[in-house]
Amino acid sequence: MLTMTNTMVCHFCRISRSHVLTKCQVGAKSRIFSRTNSTFLQTIDQSLQLSTTNPLYQGTASLLDSVHSATGLPWWMSIVATTFCVRSLLHVPLMVVAHRGQAKLVNLKPQLDEEFKELSHKLKQAKWVYKMSDKQFLTAAAASRAKLLRQFYMKHNVHPLKGVVVSLTQLPVWILISLTLREFAGRFTNTPREDFLTEGGLWFTNLTLADPTLVLPVSLGLVTLLNIKMGKAMNPAMTSLAQRDIRMEKKVAVTMYLLSIAMVPLAAIQPSCISLYWLTSAVFSSVQNLGFAVPSVRRFLGIPQHAAEPDIHRLFKARS
Repeated sequence: MLTMTNTMVCHFCRISRSHVLTKCQVGAKSRIFSRTNSTFLQTIDQSLQLSTTNPLYQGTASLLDSVHSATGLPWWMSIVATTFCVRSLLHVPLMVVAHRGQAKLVNLKPQLDEEFKELSHKLKQAKWVYKMSDKQFLTAAAASRAKLLRQFYMKHNVHPLKGVVVSLTQLPVWILISLTLREFAGRFTNTPREDFLTEGGLWFTNLTLADPTLVLPVSLGLVTLLNIKMGKAMNPAMTSLAQRDIRMEKKVAVTMYLLSIAMVPLAAIQPSCISLYWLTSAVFSSVQNLGFAVPSVRRFLGIPQHAAEPDIHRLFKARS
């Protein structure tokens, strides 16, 4: 009996030692994971960090400082003012160019349709003359249509991708101002500007910290979603130069909705100065979209009238 008891005690001790060792291993792995995770985040910050000697950083920082000193506004209002100035002077003219190109392209659609009909008639004749197989005919038809489309774009200086390229020019400026504000908040150097600590507004008095109430991030997500909804309500389906891909349109719509949702947690971990900048930029986009949907504004900006142009009245019809 005693021998059996000793055996059981020894077995329990081995199990206990094994469990202790396992816990130590888990603790060690947790510390390693924590250090790795911290190193990973530091690596991301270092890769995003703008050097203070970088001309892009110096120019953006100088712009922000100039608006702040010239207006005498606190930093949170200076960020709002700078956002509206940059978007008004840089992005609005580019969007006017994009809308003019879009209008010209839509107005030329009937002429392009006629050229496609003529090309189709010639292709059918060529198939009969040269006794082409169905595969040869389809290959030749696709190549001929693509060539005609390229020539049409070059002749009239229009291309659907021009509007996309113009819109994408906003992205580098958005990233640059975001990184500069992140530098001001001390997320890269751990030495924030002193006035950023006190010149916040309302509930986010410290611009170097994330919004504790989550009002800015949630507002950003809602405004982004509003912009997507307004775009769908005010803009009818553009008359495409090719057959519309309904599935692709749905995928793009879902992606945009997911993006609006993803902006909330992303903004929640940023300093409130960045969340404020993102929210202000989104609000400006809403105002800009509404402005471009007013026919009198479009005529004032020299945008030709066309059948698929946005109309602000569609927004209120969609809501009613």
